[in-house]
Amino acid sequence: MIKLIVDSTTDLPQTYLEKYQIEIIPLIVNINGVSYRDYLDITLDDLYQELRKGSKIKTSQPNIQDVFDIIEKYLKNNDEIIIITISSKLSGTYQTINLVKNQLIVDNPEAKITIIDSMGGSGIAGLMALQGAYMIEEGFSYEEIVENLIELSQYAEHIFTLDDLTYLFQGGRLTKAAAILGNLLRVKPILDVKDGQIHLFDKVRHLKKALHYIANVVAERIKDFPDQIISIMHGDDIDLAYDLRDLIVERIGEKHFIIDQIGSALGSHLGLSGVGVFFFNKKPRYYRNEL
Repeated sequence: MIKLIVDSTTDLPQTYLEKYQIEIIPLIVNINGVSYRDYLDITLDDLYQELRKGSKIKTSQPNIQDVFDIIEKYLKNNDEIIIITISSKLSGTYQTINLVKNQLIVDNPEAKITIIDSMGGSGIAGLMALQGAYMIEEGFSYEEIVENLIELSQYAEHIFTLDDLTYLFQGGRLTKAAAILGNLLRVKPILDVKDGQIHLFDKVRHLKKALHYIANVVAERIKDFPDQIISIMHGDDIDLAYDLRDLIVERIGEKHFIIDQIGSALGSHLGLSGVGVFFFNKKPRYYRNEL
């Protein structure tokens, strides 16, 4: 049996995680000095309540023992394992899981364990996991699934904006002066991910203009592969996500959309009222366009 595992930065609605029995490796979320395992010890509602209270929140890579226990469980079941992680340039999670894999391979030399760097995270890892689940369901081989997921990671697009720059400052990605000035001027950064790293793509005044800007970028980058599922993730602001969806539909027509909250591990860095859109700029060898 092929087993699909993701880390908890992967954003995919719970219904899909349960339907396809996708296992989650939890990252650690630290709130005011107390550590919680993402998805297990803390809920999204808990996280966003803490953000509203101004709590000090940090995240760290998974506990090595948690990673060991999860992978070993499926090795004992003789499963072939595929693990999708957040970009190795954004977190040490990939390296931690790879360390555990190398230790387990020593005692299980015939085991198949492949770790795939999503070259991003959040909705893009969720879309990759969904396609991986579809391929398992359709009976593709382990090697075919791995090859297709790696290909998808090379075509990944992540475009997002934030309503409040404070969280980027708290996460060490922006100076305090820049955050304060940006908030006063209502400057909204347009960010994307290239080669696994976050880049400031542009910046505009006012959130409404930022949404229009993002929709225009999506229309340009998706033109070579228009018939696909698009993921929109939000920082506890569903109306903002639907506003962005409507703007995208105006430009490229009706599509399948997955709309959900940004998970705890990434939401703590992006904060409230952030919104991002995730898709692929080229069609891979396999793709199922349905939900």
